[in-house]
Amino acid sequence: ELVECALRNVNLIIEPPAVRRGQHVVLKCMYDLEGAPLYSAKFYRGQLEFYRYTPGEFPNTKVFPFPGIHVDVSSSNATQVLLRNVGFGLSGNFSCEVTADAPLFSTATAVDTMQVVELPDKRPVLLTEHTRYEPGDVLRANCSTPPSRPRSELTFTINNMVITNVETQYIRTVDNLIVSRIALKLQLQGVHFSSVNPAIYNSIYGMNSVYGHGGPVYAPNPNPGGLLLRCSAQIGDLYQEYKEIELGTPQKDPIPARVTLSSESSLKNFFSSYFSTSSASPATRLWPGVYVAPLVLALMAVLFRLIEVASETDTETDSKGGQEPSQGPPRAHSREQPTPPLSSCSAFKASRQPLAWPESRTETLA
Repeated sequence: ELVECALRNVNLIIEPPAVRRGQHVVLKCMYDLEGAPLYSAKFYRGQLEFYRYTPGEFPNTKVFPFPGIHVDVSSSNATQVLLRNVGFGLSGNFSCEVTADAPLFSTATAVDTMQVVELPDKRPVLLTEHTRYEPGDVLRANCSTPPSRPRSELTFTINNMVITNVETQYIRTVDNLIVSRIALKLQLQGVHFSSVNPAIYNSIYGMNSVYGHGGPVYAPNPNPGGLLLRCSAQIGDLYQEYKEIELGTPQKDPIPARVTLSSESSLKNFFSSYFSTSSASPATRLWPGVYVAPLVLALMAVLFRLIEVASETDTETDSKGGQEPSQGPPRAHSREQPTPPLSSCSAFKASRQPLAWPESRTETLA
């Protein structure tokens, strides 16, 4: 009972509890001596003492060597210690031990934990194989965070649906930091292109999840039928960031309009309108007074005229060839067909046809 009356409410508070590497931190030892004098206040890292304050001695403060601990004596006293330029090696338990003076010499200890961190200096980097997807396609994506300590935990979501079938990798750097990487390979289904049920999503992650940055987690898909891929990175309550990419379904290629020139006049009008706009430009002159556009127009007109003449010739040839009897197969494969008897009609028609005399007979008559 005397001890409780002499020393009460001993607590150790570390501000901030998670300090960035290279920054400073304050260890506050709070206590109530109930009017009794203070004999000493000691601070420990683990089991090793690194700072002591004794008001009855001179000097009042003593600093004991400890790797990585840099005490700012001018800012330290009986209730607090200021540590500067902290490193990763100081992560762990700290404690303060308070002892009341005579006659009780009552002692009490309080413990707290400090975490030295290095947070990513940028948002996650998210990359995909393509920019647009549709159901049935295979989505391949990679997400990574800059080096940090402790490591970042990464999560993929598609239209607010968490994807669990992923491959995670942690890589340690030369300065003892950790790079987090996550890879995704997923064949997309129709369900991936619609928003998830908000009641299910919020029940899993809560209304203040990292995915909503303190706001409502679920939000309707702003692009129905589209695809919103998000990579979220989290380090406890210290770091929460995300990167997202909007991926939609491929657009159909437009069918080009078909342009048909029905006549030579339309073709000439087309080239005339095309070359008239540039004929006055100095860059289209071969030499002073002579322009390129009229020459090209004349050459094109001649070329298309030749094409029309050739097409007309081919048409006449085809029409004549259709009237001539087609030649039969080679003689080696032909068989003699019996000559059908001529009817009266066919005989009459045959009498009107000019007779073809053999070449030898014609020469003899001549």
